[in-house]
Amino acid sequence: MQNLKITRAALSDRVATAYKELFSSRPVVQGQVIESQMPDEQLHYFIRQSLDRHYFVRLQFKSAPDVAPATASGYLSEDAAGHLVLKQDRLTTIVAPRLLRSIQRY
Repeated sequence: MQNLKITRAALSDRVATAYKELFSSRPVVQGQVIESQMPDEQLHYFIRQSLDRHYFVRLQFKSAPDVAPATASGYLSEDAAGHLVLKQDRLTTIVAPRLLRSIQRY
């Protein structure tokens, strides 16, 4: 007989994933909810708002149909060349808007 040690965080993650899979109207891949693709106008409008108002945002990137999409959270800014830059705690990433699926204020 094998004793399994389950932490409270691991159990909570399992319950949250099961809840998402059962009650979400959006598709779930590998425990992650897939947001619908935002229209380009809406995506650019939300990007502009997050830049102007300095919102903390969560980005979801496009992916293959059977793969969970990558997500990243942080503050968006623009560099001198006009590139979007996502600043996280210890990581700074250049973001291509054409690769985004959705953006949410977090």
